[in-house]
Amino acid sequence: MSERKKTATDAEKAARSADRKSTAGSTPDPWEACTRLEYGGDRSFAWSVREQVLDSLPADRERIEGRLLEALRLAGITDAGRAFVCQMLALVAGPRSVPVLAPLLKDPKTAEDARYALQPVTGPEADAALRDALGSLSGPAKAGLIGTIALRGDTTVRAVLAGIRANPSEAPVVRDAAARALDHLKA
Repeated sequence: MSERKKTATDAEKAARSADRKSTAGSTPDPWEACTRLEYGGDRSFAWSVREQVLDSLPADRERIEGRLLEALRLAGITDAGRAFVCQMLALVAGPRSVPVLAPLLKDPKTAEDARYALQPVTGPEADAALRDALGSLSGPAKAGLIGTIALRGDTTVRAVLAGIRANPSEAPVVRDAAARALDHLKA
């Protein structure tokens, strides 16, 4: 038994030694590599992460959510990387994702990704984050946010939506979205 252990140890040492001498470099962490995705670029790491997310058992979802939130917080995340991470979060996110996603809702550049990730999250935290972002956006980003609020069925925002619909300084797309949301929330 100890001879077998020694052989394994020798094999491990040889492998580590070969890795140190390799010019190929170490294999990147797919979770981190996904944050550097570019549109039209290599998506092999994204495929690996996607498979882990889709194949995760309910007991693993919290861990997976944590990995995705860590990735979302990394400095230098690309637009494509953020979009991908948010798409994966939409599959596993819970209330603990809301504080990370809420600031993204207030920036027109990131609002759509954050909305997509938050839409399936149940609970008052997500509803509050979506409502709070209404005053930060305008144009199509605000119209999209209104649509998400309506799809989630948040009836507490009816008065705000009525004010938006009646406000002539709002863009027509925003007023139309508010009118459609109000119709949806009446049902």
